[in-house]
Amino acid sequence: MSGSAPRAGAHPTRPVVAVTPDTDFATVVAALTASRRGVLPVVDGDGAVVGVVSASDLLAAYDRADGTPGPAARDLMTSPAVTVPEAAAPLTAARTALRAGVHHLPVLDADGRLVGLLSPHDLLGALRAADEAIRERALALALTPGSGVLPGALRVRCERGVVVLSGRTRTGADARALCRAVAGIDGVTGVAAERLHGDRDGPDGVS
Repeated sequence: MSGSAPRAGAHPTRPVVAVTPDTDFATVVAALTASRRGVLPVVDGDGAVVGVVSASDLLAAYDRADGTPGPAARDLMTSPAVTVPEAAAPLTAARTALRAGVHHLPVLDADGRLVGLLSPHDLLGALRAADEAIRERALALALTPGSGVLPGALRVRCERGVVVLSGRTRTGADARALCRAVAGIDGVTGVAAERLHGDRDGPDGVS
């Protein structure tokens, strides 16, 4: 099928607010508050992510106040940061976040520079977009001349990479061929034929 697969990097917050390791405590607090995100990437002079500072890190620093100025970003940050390349598939990015136990992922370009920040909301949007892209490709396959799908008879949806087909084709063989073709779409993890059958075969056209 034509068209590129959805990428997690198409959905992050851009531009992203970041600080350097030498940024003072007050500026870090101000930047994180202004960003309205849960974390703040820390970047070096080349734009590479060297760590992240979270709101929890800052709250803990307030709790440890000892009469001295607050620590700089380098002393607050968690390093190394958990990141994803902007070319990553949405599900890959979501799994990276879940397995690392983090809620936000800095997104890096091909040169390793920070280009965005993915939140849970961003990830859900990316996953939804991936499902919708798969649905559109499955529908395009169904509308291909010779597919055997009867006009206006097919309904397609995609949930978590699983394409659900329901409707009518000319024959059961057409229905089975459509399922095989849909299964070959990039990103599809399964095909479920709900009430998909060939008119000449009856409701049991797909087995």
